[in-house]
Parts: sequence; C-alpha cells; structure tokens
Amino acid sequence: MTSRNNVKYGIVLVGALTLIVLGLAFSNSMQSSQENSKPSNNIDEPLSGSMSFLLEEYTLEDLSKNSDVIVMGTVKEILPSKWNSADGKRPDKVVEFGPYDLIYTDIIISVDKYVKNPLSSEEVIVRVEGGKVGNDTMAVEDEPSFKTGEKVLLYLTEDTSPGTKDTGPEHFKVTGYMQGKFTLTDDGRAIGWNQNISQEELLNTI
Repeated sequence: MTSRNNVKYGIVLVGALTLIVLGLAFSNSMQSSQENSKPSNNIDEPLSGSMSFLLEEYTLEDLSKNSDVIVMGTVKEILPSKWNSADGKRPDKVVEFGPYDLIYTDIIISVDKYVKNPLSSEEVIVRVEGGKVGNDTMAVEDEPSFKTGEKVLLYLTEDTSPGTKDTGPEHFKVTGYMQGKFTLTDDGRAIGWNQNISQEELLNTI
C-alpha cells in the first residue's frame, strides 16, 4: 500500500508541476502578445493625420456680418508650415495631433482693396491649420487652399483657436473656413467652394 501511495502521490506531484509550468508559459505568452499590440509612442516616428469639422453653412450675408475684415488681393507668398511651438518644430513627447498640438501654414496676401474695415497695412497674413513639417503631415479638409499669384476675395476674422491664436505674427483666419474664400477670375467671376457668381453680385452683398 505504501508503494502504491508513493506512486500515486508522485503522479499527482508531476501533474501539478506540469500545470504550473504550462500556466507560466501561457502567462508569458499573453504578456508578450499584449506588449506587441500596444500603440507605438515613439516620438521619432512620422505623424500623419487628417481633420474635418461639422461646418455651419453661411450665406453671403452671414459671411459679411461675421467677418472683421474683407479684402480683395493677391496671394503673395505661402510660408513654410510650422508646428505651433516656440521654435516651429514638433514638441517633445507629442505623439498625435490635437487642438493644442498642430501644424499651421501662414499665407501672405497683398491687399488690392479693403472692402470692409480697412487697415493701414498693405499686406495681411491669413492662417490655415494643416501642412507638412519634415515627415509630419496634418491635413484639414475644410480649410481653403491657396496658390501663389491667385486673385482672391477673403472674408477674414480674428483667430480664436486655442492652438494658434497666440502663436507667431498678427494674423486672421478665413471666416467659415473654405466658405469665406473666393477666387477672382479675369472674366469677372468669383468662384467659391459651392458657387460661381459675378464679382459685382458678390460685392453687392457686403
């Protein structure tokens, strides 16, 4: 009986040890799998992201009423994009875009005419969110796009965005995002994001 009991206890002990070893192996495997599935927080990796907004649709009268300044002019220069940091570079520890961590681009407009609230300056700076800095790219699909030499009529407002309002030189934002930009053509048309009207008709709404 004693011999049988010893064999019995030996089998139980071996079985228990086997279960412990298998349990540890499974635990290590799960831990390794979880570590591999964690999102990367490597600040050296390029950032790429896009944003869009639920826009309030403006009439032409709304654009005029909600704008601090309205200008007709020419796109003189599109400045290199920057991060909204003191040195214009990507801040340490930033691994994703957000309201306070973003890229912006300034556009210099040579003013031909102030249509509303004239200023003394012959140029104004218009700021849009988005751009490319090094390997980091941020796209904002609702912002207007610009080309050097383009003739434009712009509805402009003070920048109140928390991430850009206090960064860099004095500047404006386009009222209603892409709604507040019209390209002026040589044949007297004003082309907006969703309409094509005569420049005379557009000016009559201001």
